[in-house]
Amino acid sequence: MKVYHNSFYGMGSRFNAVFPHDDDEVCERVFNSVKAEVIRIERKLSYFDPMSEVSRINREAAKKPIGVDDELFGIIKECMNYSMITGGAYDITMRPVIEAVLSGEDNKVIRQTHINDIITDADKRTISFKNDNVKIDFGSYGKGYALDSIKKILSGSPLKHAFISFGESSVLVKGKHPNGLDWQVGIKGLSDTKSSAYTFDLSDASVSTSSNYYYDDAGQLNKKVNIINPFTLKPADDFTVVSVKSSSPVLAEILSTAFFVMTDDEIKKVVSGLSGIEVVKMNFTDSGPEVKKYIREQ
Repeated sequence: MKVYHNSFYGMGSRFNAVFPHDDDEVCERVFNSVKAEVIRIERKLSYFDPMSEVSRINREAAKKPIGVDDELFGIIKECMNYSMITGGAYDITMRPVIEAVLSGEDNKVIRQTHINDIITDADKRTISFKNDNVKIDFGSYGKGYALDSIKKILSGSPLKHAFISFGESSVLVKGKHPNGLDWQVGIKGLSDTKSSAYTFDLSDASVSTSSNYYYDDAGQLNKKVNIINPFTLKPADDFTVVSVKSSSPVLAEILSTAFFVMTDDEIKKVVSGLSGIEVVKMNFTDSGPEVKKYIREQ
């Protein structure tokens, strides 16, 4: 069997697609559909694109209710729902806090930012903010939503098997590896980046990984401020990685962010209410890695 591979840059990451299939024309057609969908979603959800729907909302929603389409209204409601499920750990309004931390500012006004400051009107399909400090950012959601849309494209295609990697942090697979076994996705540790600290077996499933560190071009370990604890308004102290396996790419993406700031008991409570979830959370300290696993079978 031939293996088709193609890639592009989207949502701030390298998108890679691997299709084990003998017909290149079929693969190219599916890939182009996938690429077009990612571009469409990014144009709608991007925080940084001044022409996106999200940017329009962030500019105007504190002044007046902003009409949105059914898709975006549903996305915002879903994020608010998962904020409740995670006890407020998942919050799409943390961007102003992240920006304040990155700039080194101690701005107390940002403490007014909270997901509950988003007002939705289902009848009028409008979104508004309680104050002008509120900004929404789907950086912890967009890739999962894109992969969920891609999952639907793949389901309607002739492809029986596929592997999608979105910047390596978000993965979606359909079917099996060409060798007939499940696809394997390894999660790298802190010091040994050549081997996997944990490996997921995937078939018709997805994995999302969140971490607060990266290695620069010189191979030096650095912390990054990309996840803020909504309760303390501070980034995590330890070097941490959280990976979530689920049949739903959106759910995996959301929970890998929320579980980053949640306690052991809080994670167990959420996992107990969901099916087909596999979670690994690793905290790297001076005394070594602390690895915790949470699994809820079907």
